[in-house]
Amino acid sequence: MAIDAADMRSGQTGVAELKQLSPAEVMEKYSAGLVSRRDLMKLFGALGMTAMGAQLFGEGAGAAGELNAFVWEGYTDESFASEFTEAHDVTINTTFMAISDDAFAELQAGGGANFDVVSASNDVNQRLFDAGLVQPIDPARLTNFPDLYEQFQHPEYITFNDQLYGVNFAWGPTLLAYDTEVITEAPTSWNALFDEQYSGKIGVWNYPIQIAKYALLLDPIPEDPYVLDDEQLAQIKDLLIRQRPLVRAYWDFAAEGADLFVNGDIVISDPLSLTVALANQQGKSIGAVIPDEGTTGWSDSWMITTGARDVDRCYEWIDFMIGPGGQMGVIEHNHYAVTNRKVVEALDPARRTELFLDDVAGNFEKLHMWTHVPNLDKWIQVWQEGTAG
Repeated sequence: MAIDAADMRSGQTGVAELKQLSPAEVMEKYSAGLVSRRDLMKLFGALGMTAMGAQLFGEGAGAAGELNAFVWEGYTDESFASEFTEAHDVTINTTFMAISDDAFAELQAGGGANFDVVSASNDVNQRLFDAGLVQPIDPARLTNFPDLYEQFQHPEYITFNDQLYGVNFAWGPTLLAYDTEVITEAPTSWNALFDEQYSGKIGVWNYPIQIAKYALLLDPIPEDPYVLDDEQLAQIKDLLIRQRPLVRAYWDFAAEGADLFVNGDIVISDPLSLTVALANQQGKSIGAVIPDEGTTGWSDSWMITTGARDVDRCYEWIDFMIGPGGQMGVIEHNHYAVTNRKVVEALDPARRTELFLDDVAGNFEKLHMWTHVPNLDKWIQVWQEGTAG
């Protein structure tokens, strides 16, 4: 189940109230069923007592036979994850994120003990490390690790203090997607998202990191679209305000964006390939291009939380996800590029081209890859003010 902003605010308020009570009063409310185990673990995390909470319940992030995962949509889909769950007699409890900040906020609230693994993108890896919410990775425990392309083995966005903290398993570009039955000629610019002929039929992925995509429309184009000063952010805010009357929906999840296409509510948007694939599977004809200005990109890595109970199980899952079963699952279900060289080389040439895997190093280098944004609070403010109303 996805966690929305209202749920997160509610959880934070609950923790604040619990902090005003004595330990005996807190446990009395828990015993009476007035406080959930999840909220109690959030309280322990807020007080820096996560380990004590785990000892109290006799468990960490997941009980025996369970793996609690905070992921982007599709990464634990039954179509391929069942191979792992059946082989290891494990149940995967999945919570989806709409944006990376969901994962950071939820793990921080639980002190890193409320989930075992997280499929973190390269805009949040450093934040999770800095907050002490994830633990180092030992590649020697992963039999499929040597099969990863060298560039994905120790990339800088998951390597801190010369230590690996994540395992890269998927990547890809942000796309300009369009309904080919309505827009018969492929658009070539992000400016299509401001075209008044599509007024009321434009969808926008509701994610502040997309500011970097809009930065590609500035004149001059910033050398680094993730390093923006106040003037540049103000210009992007003006773009968002100009776009706002034309937008039918600011959507959060890939399936939501796909449904908007399928129902005819939108004819153009800015998703990842999962949204395109889901819409096409339902009978729509959705095309997707990389505009002339270029595009942003992302790279996802499995990270193990500091509160993971069964670390061996986490490694088994990660090894599966960078092996043939998991990698082909990501390809077939999400239509994302992957990181295992042997899996890529086994694909037919047309499939490799479709997934941007015909030239892995070159195609990856062309993308403005998501990264840690130092002034993220300003980005969020600009996004909220530019899209509100």
